[in-house]
Amino acid sequence: MSTSSRAVSGLPKQAGVEDYSIVAVPSDQRKSFLNVSITSCAWIISLSTLFTGGALAAGLSFGQAVLAAVSGMLILAVYGFFQGWMGAKYGVSTTVLARVAFGRSGASLFGLLLSLTLGIGWFAWQIAFFGLTIEQMFPGQWFADQTVAMIWGGLLMISTAFIGYRGLAAISYVAVPLIVLLSVWGFIASVNYAGSFEALVHSQPLGGSMTLFAGITLVVGNAALGAVVFPDVTRYGKTPFKGGFGASSGYFLGGVFAIVGGAAMSFAAQVPGMGSTPNIPAAMAQIGLGFLAFLILVFAQWTTNDSNLYTGALGLRNVIKLPKFVIVLVMGVLGIIIAVAGIQDKFVPFLNILGTYVPPIAGVMIADHFLVGPFIRKSSYQFGPGTEYIKLNVAAIAVVVGAGFTASKLNWGIGAINATLIAFAGYFIISWIFNRFDWPVGFGKSKEDENGF
Repeated sequence: MSTSSRAVSGLPKQAGVEDYSIVAVPSDQRKSFLNVSITSCAWIISLSTLFTGGALAAGLSFGQAVLAAVSGMLILAVYGFFQGWMGAKYGVSTTVLARVAFGRSGASLFGLLLSLTLGIGWFAWQIAFFGLTIEQMFPGQWFADQTVAMIWGGLLMISTAFIGYRGLAAISYVAVPLIVLLSVWGFIASVNYAGSFEALVHSQPLGGSMTLFAGITLVVGNAALGAVVFPDVTRYGKTPFKGGFGASSGYFLGGVFAIVGGAAMSFAAQVPGMGSTPNIPAAMAQIGLGFLAFLILVFAQWTTNDSNLYTGALGLRNVIKLPKFVIVLVMGVLGIIIAVAGIQDKFVPFLNILGTYVPPIAGVMIADHFLVGPFIRKSSYQFGPGTEYIKLNVAAIAVVVGAGFTASKLNWGIGAINATLIAFAGYFIISWIFNRFDWPVGFGKSKEDENGF
């Protein structure tokens, strides 16, 4: 019996709003390459990505900003491909997939990390950012009051995350073409406002100076975490390649599109900045987008922040025995409360620290699946009722912590990529040494029950 069928046999309750959260997605529920690609594209098109383009415009020329966008997103697409490949091959979420490399309890720690960073922390921060942006665009309007905008914006984001992947895919099919159409309109408006395409292309930095490498680092840092959790989308892919390449291509194209769009509007409008970053909402208004800008911002934030909540809920579902839709509602409401209370910024330093230790998780998972499993343990991945996992892989967790700490101390390279590569190489070497001397990498055993726990 296949891994997928073993995992879902006799478990109809895993469908619907439960969204196969801790079991494999059955083969007859898998989606097309286009479906996976558009859904991952919607993940990356967000306010923060548009603002990343504005940040590049502050220190790079237009040509350099485009090069930084392409280079940075290509890096993410490459390592995200391997994560996405695994998700589609086994049909399980990132945290369930992590059970093999990190052990059952280790995967639960990862799930808690995702719920804290994406499901609550960044979800709340993005809601607050959304409310502030809408208020700046439509001053004096009742629906644009920051608190009101945070509430209705947060409820929109909760609604699609509540449904699960089907909700994300449905809103993505509406939002991505609309955002692309409106953004193309915005780019044309930018060219007209700048006087000519040539004038836009030859635009010089709006503020100080930034190296191209620093620009690439900015792009990677904005979206590194999303590439780590590609399996949450690609578990619905029909084949490993279609899942991995579908997610990577959508993420790459969406990221480049949004970053270049944000940079173009910033260069054209030449508006005063918000700190060191050009003010994207003001730039949209300056070049005459008006209500179109409102639609872009609403859909861009909706399609990204519901994914934050979705991934955070999948992570926590791996830890606690509550229905996924209950977890989504509780985490979403908590995020709105944090945003309305205005305390979301107090979490940002903590979230940034945690974020340093998420990319190396991908390094360990990729090394475990493609090298350690077949060549050192000489065992394949299995999921479903009766599958036995190690309770806690101490070596894997130690490598993640060590790689994150080492990368945070390096003053060269791109932090997220440094951490991933260090973890990849470190985990392979440590696994080989432990296997050579027959040392245990962890302790305990845990068997998966008929409900996926």
